[in-house]
Order: sequence, then C-alpha cells, then structure tokens
Amino acid sequence: MTLPASGAISLNQIATEFGGSAPHSISEYYRGGGLTPSTTTEAVTASSTSSSSSGTGRGSGYTTSPHWNTGSHIMNFTEWADNGATGTVNTSQVVNRTGTYHLVCTGFYSTGDPGMTKTHTVNVNGSQVATTTQTQSGSSTQNPSTTLTFSASANDTITIVCSWTSRGWASGSQSLYADNGSRSFTVSTNTGVPTSGVITIEDFYNASA
Repeated sequence: MTLPASGAISLNQIATEFGGSAPHSISEYYRGGGLTPSTTTEAVTASSTSSSSSGTGRGSGYTTSPHWNTGSHIMNFTEWADNGATGTVNTSQVVNRTGTYHLVCTGFYSTGDPGMTKTHTVNVNGSQVATTTQTQSGSSTQNPSTTLTFSASANDTITIVCSWTSRGWASGSQSLYADNGSRSFTVSTNTGVPTSGVITIEDFYNASA
C-alpha cells in the first residue's frame, strides 16, 4: 500500500511497507538498497482490439490468427498467403501505458522467391510512426526479422499493417511488445527516496514497495 503523500509518517509505517529487521533505522531504506525498490514493472494491456485480413490462410498448424495479451505478447500473429497470393493483416489495439514499444516483424519465404517483399507499417492515432520493407535477396529460404521501435501514450490507438507478396510458400508475422520481449515496461519508482547521504522520513511520501 502506498504511503501517504503528506502529513506525518512514522518509521513503523515505512517498516510495515518495506520490511526489514527490528530495531529499524531509516538508513535501512535507501532506494535500491534491497528494501526500497528503484524500479517497478507496469503491465501493458491491449483493449478495443480488432483485426482484418485478406488473401491469407493455410489452415491448422500454420496460421496463428491475431491474439492479444497472452504470454509475453501484447499482440501476436502468423498468417500465410502463398502460391501467388498477396496477404494483408491489419490489427488495431488501444494500449494503457506510455512508453517505447517494440514490434518484431518476421515471416517466411520458401526457396525460389527472389524479389518478393513484405512491408510492416505502424500508425499511432492515424499517423505513421514506423515502417520497414523486407525483400528476399536470393533464391534460398529466408526468415527476415526487423524490430521497429516507436512511442505511444496511454489510450493511444496503435494500428499495424503487414502486407506481403508470394510465389511459393510465404507468411507474415508480427509480435508487439512493451520492453522488448516483455508485456511490461520497467519504470523508475520511489524517486524521492535518496540512494545515499541524508535521508528523512518525509522522503517517503508516496513511496511503495
């Protein structure tokens, strides 16, 4: 439970919030010293989610239709459009945290598809903020991967489009993360509490374990 933002705070209240061994001393509670954390994690949740696709489909065992808020992903999908088809997947999601987001853009091209392209584009509230185009450079099987980073604020709508051409087998995949590989942001906390030097009871206003 967060400590009060004003008024009287006792050492006992600080000890109840952060732990430690009696008899307590204020010097136990320097930020980052083991009892008072300097960072915390804030989970990102996607809401108002929707998706559309065209030219896609290979069936069970291949396609993972867009899904949200599972495992380490805010959003994740793999779709197939091949044998001359053009595939497009468009997802829309509203995020609840401000931060720098990471979109991992991948896919597959089978042997003999030189010149095929896959484009990934990110829009935040209708404005383009990031894009990349991957082009198969030779006749060998390829699994290109590019990570796009972009900023978004709480309650922003992130729209992501993946579009690709094909000749043989071909797929488009995207995974949206907060911190790369995670569905959470690591943010600073208890910034009013010093890491060394003079420390007072009042430094713990709004502090929390």
